Amino acid sequence: MQYFTKRVGTWRVVPKLMFRSIARVTVSVGISVSLLASIASAQIAQDLPNPSTAPNPLTNTLSLFRSNMQDKIMKSAEAMPESKYSYRPTPDVRSFSEILNHLADISYFLCSNAKGEATPPSAATRTSKTEIIASLKGSFDYCDGAFSGFTDAHLNDPADFFGHRTNKMFISTQVGNHDALHYGNLVTYLRLNGIEPSGGWF
Repeated sequence: MQYFTKRVGTWRVVPKLMFRSIARVTVSVGISVSLLASIASAQIAQDLPNPSTAPNPLTNTLSLFRSNMQDKIMKSAEAMPESKYSYRPTPDVRSFSEILNHLADISYFLCSNAKGEATPPSAATRTSKTEIIASLKGSFDYCDGAFSGFTDAHLNDPADFFGHRTNKMFISTQVGNHDALHYGNLVTYLRLNGIEPSGGWF
């Protein structure tokens, strides 16, 4: 059997087989798009805050992203057994505990910069799981304090980033960006040890 389709004033014959192939591709693509959409929807919590309706929506958006990343990092730190804190996939990368200590140090550095004060001194000893988690939580609490009362009007205030002049929006963006970068490391370390990561709105 054959079908006829019109093409700019002429007629051409299209085999039935071609219609079947097109139909299969269309259905396949439709199912794939639907499946991907449902997976994405399932990974986003129903109570995801909407910063666009809050006062200072830009700073609220940055804070939302930062707090989501911090929540994921804290849950990762708690999920990993202390015996695995020294774990590193290869000899030339940081261990799990070294990543957490690095996150705490950089959080203090960036958030003190946003606050316009000297960076608090790093804790001398952070080797146990309890010490590392306490230091990490302290740095995140410090960031919360640094950005409390921070409004959209402050985003273009001058700031310094490792000797480079910039604004506070850049600094506040880097806090969440840096957390997200290393959360990706933590997820890999957890999965390589058979641990399912969790936490956050998305």
